Amino acid sequence: MNTEIVDPNIVKLENIISKATADQIDILWAILKYKEIGIYRKVKCMCAVLGSDLEAAVNLLPKDQDGRILDYKSRHMIHDVLIKYS
Repeated sequence: MNTEIVDPNIVKLENIISKATADQIDILWAILKYKEIGIYRKVKCMCAVLGSDLEAAVNLLPKDQDGRILDYKSRHMIHDVLIKYS
């Protein structure tokens, strides 16, 4: 019996990325791997590429107690979803 708990935010992120074309997936990888911008700008660019709502996407990401997006956890969350759809 599989008792793994699935994060509903990951499922929502998968729903967004699952609709991306192969070219869009490549663009998302390039954005994610670009080191010169922070996670918020990365997500903003990704939303522009996918035509997704920025506020809804930001609400899916892990945050600290002050409401700031956690870079490391967010990047890994996006990375894992991109691996699944690449």
